[in-house]
Amino acid sequence: GHVKAATPATVSRAGILYVNPSDLGWNPYVASCIEGREVQSEKANLGILFDKYVPILLDVQRSGRFKKITPVQEVSMIQTLCYLLETLLTPQNTPPDTPKDVYELYFVFAAIWAFGGFLFQDQLVDYRVEFSKWWVTEFKHIKFPSQGTIFDYFLDHETRKWLPW
Repeated sequence: GHVKAATPATVSRAGILYVNPSDLGWNPYVASCIEGREVQSEKANLGILFDKYVPILLDVQRSGRFKKITPVQEVSMIQTLCYLLETLLTPQNTPPDTPKDVYELYFVFAAIWAFGGFLFQDQLVDYRVEFSKWWVTEFKHIKFPSQGTIFDYFLDHETRKWLPW
């Protein structure tokens, strides 16, 4: 049978615990993501960056301002951000003495794709372009080239500059 049809006695005997993802929030996943990193200074930098960017990015996603290709759960955006960071923050790209502004560049690149990569484009509006305009006004301290959108650039590992794809 299905758990929905189970009596409270059966549920308690089986030790089933259901936690609604919206009640849990994104913090436990992020804490796990950060805890998995080895360098202590990196953990501290990542904690600061998650706190700086993620609440704002989730708020703008919740606002419905940017149309998505398909519904995407908040925790999926967070997971994508963590997976991208795991791929980008290698010992070669971010050795232990890496300055925090370099971590922020990698974080920004990952966040742009985690929170904006699934945006919709129709005949009237390209929501990636709208997201790009919003991003560069919301987060002015990270400078992107003036041509194109933030999606047109990647972070070069050698120069740590934004280069076109």
